[in-house]
Amino acid sequence: DEPFHGRFEVVAVSDGVCRYDGPMMNGMLADVGPVACLKIDGVRIVVSGGKAQMLDRNLYRVGGVEPEAMKILVNKSSVHFRADFQHIAHAVLVAKAPGPMQADPADLPWTRLAHGMRTKPMGDAFKGV
Repeated sequence: DEPFHGRFEVVAVSDGVCRYDGPMMNGMLADVGPVACLKIDGVRIVVSGGKAQMLDRNLYRVGGVEPEAMKILVNKSSVHFRADFQHIAHAVLVAKAPGPMQADPADLPWTRLAHGMRTKPMGDAFKGV
């Protein structure tokens, strides 16, 4: 993808260290490197120096964004976000975007899942190949 160029306002910065409080890794510490919250045209974007699965709302808070206060929240994550975000969402929309991992796990060429295991959250059960 082409880089997005623009004049951003830096709203917040932090060291990127936070504690996971959600159900997936509760109590564990995360260090995603330097974090900044950038703003352009009324849209806030939290960026970090390191990679982490978006599995906890504190990954937004470390960038100065309170997820519950947002009308729309966009995560670049395939599934991990659901445990800590689904209950605060009115709706979850999954967008299929290019990248190293499929956005919809059902699109992966599963061959060795246990019979009956779902291929995505709330999805169909695996029937074998």
